[in-house]
Amino acid sequence: MRYVIFLMLLFPIRGFAQASEQPQVTIAAPSDPVVVGQPAIVRIKVLVPTFMPSPPVFPSLEKENLLVRLPEGASGPISESVEGETWSGVQRSYRLYPLQAGDIDLGALDVNVTFADPETNEPKQVSVPLPALTLTATVPEGARDLNPLILATDFGLNQQIEGETDMQNGGAITRRLTAKISGTTPFLIPTMIPEVQDPLLRAYPKEPRFTENEDRGVLSGQRVDEVVYLAQDGGETQLPAISVQWYNLETDDVETIDIQAVSLTLAPPKWEPPDADTIRTFVFRITLLAVAIWAFVRFLRPRINSWRTKRRIAYEASPKIVQKKLKHALQEHDLSAAYSALDSLKALCDPSDVAGIENRLADIGARRYSGKAFPNAEEWSEAIAELKSLRLMSEKRPEKLPPLNP
Repeated sequence: MRYVIFLMLLFPIRGFAQASEQPQVTIAAPSDPVVVGQPAIVRIKVLVPTFMPSPPVFPSLEKENLLVRLPEGASGPISESVEGETWSGVQRSYRLYPLQAGDIDLGALDVNVTFADPETNEPKQVSVPLPALTLTATVPEGARDLNPLILATDFGLNQQIEGETDMQNGGAITRRLTAKISGTTPFLIPTMIPEVQDPLLRAYPKEPRFTENEDRGVLSGQRVDEVVYLAQDGGETQLPAISVQWYNLETDDVETIDIQAVSLTLAPPKWEPPDADTIRTFVFRITLLAVAIWAFVRFLRPRINSWRTKRRIAYEASPKIVQKKLKHALQEHDLSAAYSALDSLKALCDPSDVAGIENRLADIGARRYSGKAFPNAEEWSEAIAELKSLRLMSEKRPEKLPPLNP
């Protein structure tokens, strides 16, 4: 990997007569884009003309979407010739692993340097700013369609099932997936176990466990995902199959790993007798319902029946119903029923209004009970005609209903 040495910055320190007596700080970083998850080596070098009574304070370089690692022996002493004189100093190396594609701006950085004044040998402190540094992370063209994105030199996935697949209600089964990766950090491995939206199961995922290793700047490690499922009801279901695609950085190929689904048989919950609290609650509700029914029968039902009876009587005593009964009696030639209906009608109308009908009924009664001649159909028809005339007259005045509570 090619590197570019950035401009060596010399910052004047007040009190020094010569620029060559000032600390020198340089930074080196890769100029080419770095593949996501692969290391970018960044070195910061500090040189002073005398010596440093305490080590310089280097920036951490911590940024979002950037993993920073200090390799073993990251900081060490150095010496170089500057203008014919030997200067001493310290160099620190960083390994930066971008976690997503794009530009990562490290922002304004400073190195705090403490060194001995060349004239007085007293310790002096100075903060030396570094030039702006931006890393560019990229994804290989063959891996740009992967979701999730897994770039590695090796990747494996192993499934473990703890518990019986024939589950009793309330029973548990554990699904554990171990993803092992080489060539990058395991923190780039996404969640491997998909969510299960199943009313027969309730999922309890655990926090993922990571293990990271480093060998000469090459990261590797594993991620362990674990979910415990509890049976909620009886039936047939399964833990879904898993298919993962990853990009092999050594072969530049996309490889696929398939994990089979796990079929589960869930037994329905067993019947259990109710506990004492449930029985007491049930008895209380039944008692409350019985009291409500008794109160209805004892107090409300008679009132309702009385109200319905009064309404029925009022309805049957209305002019229209009385006229209807009278008409029916006349059509059936029922003299007794006709007189009864006529009496009811007289209580609702002006007696003069029904005088014609009353006279017709008197004639019919005289014929029937005199024994001389039986009333003919024409006389009954004349009485019906009188009633029709009365009905038309009664429509001109409002009907009189008897009070409900006399």
